[in-house]
Amino acid sequence: MKTNITTSVVMATYNGERNIIEQVDSLKNQTKAIDEVIICDDGSTDRTVEIIQEYINSNHLKHWKLIVNAVNKGWRQNFIDLLNEASGEYIFPCDQDDIWYDNKIEKMSTTMYRNSNIAVLVSNYTELIEEGGHSSTLRSLKTKKDNLDQQVVFTSENVILKRPGCVYAVRKDFVSEVTDYFNQALNSAHDISLWGSALAFDRLYLLDEPTIVFRRHGESSFKKETNEARKNSNYQYRINMLNRYNERLNSLNDYIIEENGIKNKQKKEEIIQRMMKINANRASLLEKRSVTKIIFSFSKYEKPFDYFADIYHVLKLRLGK
Repeated sequence: MKTNITTSVVMATYNGERNIIEQVDSLKNQTKAIDEVIICDDGSTDRTVEIIQEYINSNHLKHWKLIVNAVNKGWRQNFIDLLNEASGEYIFPCDQDDIWYDNKIEKMSTTMYRNSNIAVLVSNYTELIEEGGHSSTLRSLKTKKDNLDQQVVFTSENVILKRPGCVYAVRKDFVSEVTDYFNQALNSAHDISLWGSALAFDRLYLLDEPTIVFRRHGESSFKKETNEARKNSNYQYRINMLNRYNERLNSLNDYIIEENGIKNKQKKEEIIQRMMKINANRASLLEKRSVTKIIFSFSKYEKPFDYFADIYHVLKLRLGK
């Protein structure tokens, strides 16, 4: 492997004092030294900024930079801005509370270096579930062999995001495509934009092994958003989730239509349109709250699991449980 390949890690922080030391230790101790670490704090009210600055100073980390936003911009915008700020050839988004295996940078860089078609590489993870946290099951991906590597193929199973942003690496020269996706999509995020843009261009790949310990707790920004959305009704949340999936699918479809260089556009659009139709039918049936209507709509479902799950949730609602 070329030794002068440059790498950047970008981390968005907000009130992360509890776990930040374990995370930055795992960055500092990588077997392949990171050339640039940019940490951008989004208005923490705890000691996150102080802890990070002390860590940088005490370890003489001259290639690490801490930025403190004057105005809170939210984790979504914070991450996409950081991807554009980074200068390394390979850029690694990083959460504030996980623990990276010490060979993550080395393994993912090596994989990307040997295959120039890889624009975005994702890996697997192991979990550390803390109080208030719930397991995020590692979902399987449909892939095909590309010499030594596994390319994630554009299928209905793979279209919706299946990996968290903390297991990604992206080529610097692909960040503009990711940013285009982020800017045009409704309520997008860096991981959705990385996944969707690379999948559309057939440049999304999987390193089929864990590279981090993914901490699951009840205090993450995304977890808080999810809890807020579910606060009034889990049943309505299920309907809203299907509608949000269709918003994401529509954004992906628009991206495929508008971007040059994407192959097999018609086939990809057909996959998306079929998925959107299925989701819309499910949402409509759930809105009716009728078990009978769902039972007689089996042909409108692609997956038996979704069919029986919807029956279960309607029954649960009707029984007042």
